Amino acid sequence: MKSLVTRTITVLILVPVVFAVILLMPWLHHLAINLICIVVSTLGAFETAHFFASRGLPVNGKLFPMAGGLLPLITYLEVAGFVPSGTILPCLVAIVAIILAREIFVSRAADFEKILPRIASSVAVVIYPGLFLSYVVRFSSLNTGGMTLVVFLLIVFANDVVAYLAGSFLGSGSRGLLPVSPNKSLVGFVGGLLGALLFAYLCWLVFPSVFAGSLALALGIGAGVGILTIIGDLIESAMKRSSGLKDSGAIIPGRGGVLDSIDSILFASPLCYYLLVVAGGG
Repeated sequence: MKSLVTRTITVLILVPVVFAVILLMPWLHHLAINLICIVVSTLGAFETAHFFASRGLPVNGKLFPMAGGLLPLITYLEVAGFVPSGTILPCLVAIVAIILAREIFVSRAADFEKILPRIASSVAVVIYPGLFLSYVVRFSSLNTGGMTLVVFLLIVFANDVVAYLAGSFLGSGSRGLLPVSPNKSLVGFVGGLLGALLFAYLCWLVFPSVFAGSLALALGIGAGVGILTIIGDLIESAMKRSSGLKDSGAIIPGRGGVLDSIDSILFASPLCYYLLVVAGGG
């Protein structure tokens, strides 16, 4: 009960603060919220490195976790016009190439067996969560960037809240569907999806310009976000189970680590961004 109260208080404080930063500080292509994304991405990369380290798969020093915040930073520089569009791809290639090339300097034959797991863990730390969070930064490039990001987060939050409530009060008989997260229920999944669709519809009514006036686009985003938020949450649960950790960290009261709070948005943000770009919304 105490954990639930702490979790609720944290959400009631953080959510309005995030929305206030997005809506009240739009300067320089939403620099404020994008700086938060960069910091969160870096912290999430260190938490991902901790997952691997807990299984004896250490990442090469602190350099590559720091690079986890580099991808959202480069994306922001693209959005703000400081570097050419598409810069992120050669930068990502260069980072991965450095990770691979670093291993040719292993000095002891006894360390050869560590090369493959070290490469895998280092690449994963650079990509997760930074590559996915870079799409949250890309919302700033859309015509209604700030409002689009607010709408996206509202749909994600609606999914999370409805899924939690439906699973807690109605889902006891449908739990254990997936071993990676046995407390999640089928009722919760369905409830979350319906919650996302409902909020997408409500957002279309209030902010039709975000969806270029298209109800089909709004419902498509609602359905996609509803499904991918669940997948994002389950992926992080799988990583925690593999690492043997209950939470990704303890930085956020009642919620655990940074990854525990952003897992729902990671896989949903690229889909939402591309649907809006292709359909002419945002």
